[in-house]
Amino acid sequence: MVDSESLPPDAIGETHLIVEDVVTALTGVAEQDPSSEGVQAADLCQQLERAAAEFDKRTADAFGRALLDSLTEDPGNLRQLEALIILGLAHPDVLERHRISLAVEGRRLAVLLERAGELERARSVLELLAGRMPGERTIDHELAGILRRSGNTDELVDRYLRRAESAVEEGNISEAIPWLQEILLLDRTRRDVARMIRDLRYQEAERQTGRRRRNRLLVVLVLISAALTAAVGREVKVHREFAQLAPADPDQPETLYQRREALEKFIATHRVWLGVLSATSERDELTQAIADHEREVARREHAQEAKKRRQNELAEAARMRGLMFAEREDFERALVDFEKALSLTDDQWEHRAQVEADVAAIRAWKAKGAPAK
Repeated sequence: MVDSESLPPDAIGETHLIVEDVVTALTGVAEQDPSSEGVQAADLCQQLERAAAEFDKRTADAFGRALLDSLTEDPGNLRQLEALIILGLAHPDVLERHRISLAVEGRRLAVLLERAGELERARSVLELLAGRMPGERTIDHELAGILRRSGNTDELVDRYLRRAESAVEEGNISEAIPWLQEILLLDRTRRDVARMIRDLRYQEAERQTGRRRRNRLLVVLVLISAALTAAVGREVKVHREFAQLAPADPDQPETLYQRREALEKFIATHRVWLGVLSATSERDELTQAIADHEREVARREHAQEAKKRRQNELAEAARMRGLMFAEREDFERALVDFEKALSLTDDQWEHRAQVEADVAAIRAWKAKGAPAK
């Protein structure tokens, strides 16, 4: 712990603090040190932990005043603003006393870093703030914007998926659905996400329906138990066996087949019991779900085959153009079409070996300095 009493008298005075020393103390690098470029989130976390451990309340308050005074004159100073963010995370009360919003300043730092071309550092700052301030949606929106602008939509989709899955695990379906809807805004082709939203809404409705059904069933069982103890015992035993059947997971199609097969065997074994209608209904729903799944698989396979055929047609057209240009000794344009043909096909294309050989020959010819026509 660095005690303010151990510092020189002018090191904690409001007017005598050297801002460069403050930045160095908080970030571990000098304000003008070019090696400070590109520090990642792990480095920022280490700086934060060090600031919390090494500086007492009095020193942190003095550092904060010095940085705020300097930033008033130079609000675009990246390293000073970054030092202020580290200080604010380590000692939140420092910024609170000056009515400075850590979220606003953090977003401003990220914007300035992005404009300065330090995209990864801007992202690291926002990720650190998002981890320390999980309820601050503006930070999430800013981070999402950076990910979109940098083309990392897949990573953004994964982030939203993890949050939705976490909400589902906690039983908070109403919170999971908006995250999934955000994914659809980014990528409307995600049919699996749309299906997850439908399943979650269906699951919520089924939970309420199942709860009411179980309550009604409990009343019936209580009434029957007075006169038919033996029958109730049998029902309890059957229900226990039914509850032990492996459940179906809509995201794992093989479990749909397994669940339906188990239900069919169970219904055949227990033809008369109070839950037979529910089991039969579930079996019919699983049959429909399996049919929908198989149609979707067939549709995707057909679409993939059609896409491959179209690419092969385009590749063949490009190859023929390349041959035509090659016959005219226009090897530059021939090379363009040959390379296009290769980019459209996979290793199974019947003309690939010949086109690759043609491309290699043209490139070798160009390397010798032959004039192109």
